[in-house]
Amino acid sequence: MKKIIVLLLTLLCLVACTGRNEESVDLVDDVVLDYSVVSPSGAPSLALLDLIDDANMSFDIVDGADVLQAEFSSGEADVIIAPINLGAKLSSATGNYKLVAVLTWGNLYIVSGASEEEAAAAPVAAFGEAAVPGKVLGFLSEELGYEFEWFNSVNEASAALLAGEYKSAVLAEPVLTMAKSKFEGELNVLVNIQEAYKEKTGYDSYPQAALFVNVKALGNEEKLNMFIRDVAGSIKAYNADKDALSARIDQLDLSVLGFANADLIKNAYSRMALDYKDAKDCKDEIKAFLSLFGMELDENIIY
Repeated sequence: MKKIIVLLLTLLCLVACTGRNEESVDLVDDVVLDYSVVSPSGAPSLALLDLIDDANMSFDIVDGADVLQAEFSSGEADVIIAPINLGAKLSSATGNYKLVAVLTWGNLYIVSGASEEEAAAAPVAAFGEAAVPGKVLGFLSEELGYEFEWFNSVNEASAALLAGEYKSAVLAEPVLTMAKSKFEGELNVLVNIQEAYKEKTGYDSYPQAALFVNVKALGNEEKLNMFIRDVAGSIKAYNADKDALSARIDQLDLSVLGFANADLIKNAYSRMALDYKDAKDCKDEIKAFLSLFGMELDENIIY
C-alpha cells in the first residue's frame, strides 16, 4: 500500500512539473518578434542574417543617409541600424531612439600591387572624404604619410585602382575581396588602418554601424532582449563557424541585403568587422570616435 501511495505522489509531482514547464514554454512562445527594421545595405545588414527571413518581421534595406535621417525623425521604425555618428546625433536631437549596441567596426585598408616605396610616392585613391573614411584618414594623416585623392564611393576608388589609374587605394570589405579577384597580379594590404588607429588611440578599432531602438519598444523588455540575443548570437556564431555561415547564406537570397555574390560574402565575412558590443560597455570607444566629427556623446541616449 505504501508503495502505491509513493508511486501516486511521484506521478503527481511529475505532472505538476510538466505543467510548469509547458506554461514556461507557452510564455516564451507568446513573445513574437514583429519589429520593423531599417538598415543600410551591405555589411551592417549582415547582422540580420538570422532574422531576415522571419515572416513576423519587416525589413527595409536602404541606401543613402537621407533615408536614415527621415526614419530617425519620423520615429516609425522599431529598430534602425545606422552609422553611429549619424544615429547618435539624430537620437539626441529627436529623442526617438536609444543607442543599444555597436554592430560593425573599422574595416579600411590601403592596398596596392606596387611596393610600399612606390605606393608612398604616389597619390592614393580614397573615398568618403566627408564621412568615416575621410575623418579617420585625416586623424591618422601624419602617421600614415600618404596623399589621398577622393572619390564618391569605394567602388569608384576600386575601379580607379583596377584601371591602373592609381598604384594604391583605400578599400573596405567586401569590395577589397572583389578587387583582389579582378586585379591583374597580386594585390597586397600595405596598411591596416585599424592597427594604425589602435597605435594612436589605444582602442582596438572605431565603431561604425550601431543598433538604435525606438523608445516606444523599450517597454517590452522580453521582446527586446530576445531580439538582442538573436542579433548578438548570430554575429558571434558566424564569426566562429565558417561552415554555419556558408550554410546560412545558401538558404537566403542575399540580394535582399544588397549583395549580388554569395561566395564573395562567404570569403569576406571574417574581415567585415562584425562584432556585437553593448553601447554601455564601449562608451570610451564611441566618445573617441565621435570626437573626430567634433561631436560629444550624449549619454542620455545610451540604453
